[in-house]
Amino acid sequence: MGEVSKEKWKNKVTHGQYIRNIDRQLISEEDTFLCLSKGDLKAKNESEIVAAQDQELQTKYYATKILSTTTDSKCRLCQQFDETIDHIISACPILTKEQCTKHDRVCAQLHFNICKETGVQLDQKHCYEHVPKSEETSQVGKVTILLNQQVQIDRTSPNNKPDVIIHDNEKGTSMLIDVAISGDRNVIKKEAEKILKHKDLTI
Repeated sequence: MGEVSKEKWKNKVTHGQYIRNIDRQLISEEDTFLCLSKGDLKAKNESEIVAAQDQELQTKYYATKILSTTTDSKCRLCQQFDETIDHIISACPILTKEQCTKHDRVCAQLHFNICKETGVQLDQKHCYEHVPKSEETSQVGKVTILLNQQVQIDRTSPNNKPDVIIHDNEKGTSMLIDVAISGDRNVIKKEAEKILKHKDLTI
C-alpha cells in the first residue's frame, strides 16, 4: 500500500479506525487480510467484510455518532454497551448462545480440515455435513486428533481441555488448539489470553 494512500485512509475519522488499530498493533495485519487476499470471495461478501472493518454498517452507534441522529447508541439487545460492530460480533452478553454456536461451527470446520490434511478417513465429503467425533486416527496411525478432550497432566489445572489436540504418535508430541470468536481489534489480545490460559499444559 502506498504511504500517501495509507495516510489518507488513516486520517479519516471513521474509516481510518481500522488502519490506526493496525498501526497500534491491536490487529494482526497478515491474518485479518488473509480472506481478502485469496480472491475466492464473492464481490458482495468482500464489500460487506470491508464495510464491517470500516465500522460502516448501520449500527446504533454509527447512527448516533456518524449520522448525528437522536438514536440512543446503546445495544438494542443488552442495553448496556455501545452497539458497535465489535460488540455485536464478540461482546454482547445476550448473544452468548450465538457466539457459542459460531465457536462450535469453527471447531467443526477446523476439525474437518485437519482430518483431511492428516489422512483421516471421513464419512462426509463436505465440511457443512461433517459431525466431528471426539477421537479420530489417521489411516496409517501416525496422528490422533482429539476434540474437546482433557489433557492428563501431573498437576491440577482448571484449563486442561483445549478445543482440538493433534497428537503425533511417532514423535510423542501434541499441538493444542483453542478457538476464540473475536472482533479484529481483539485478535492479538485473545491470542495472548489463550496462551496464558493453557500455560500449564506446555512443556
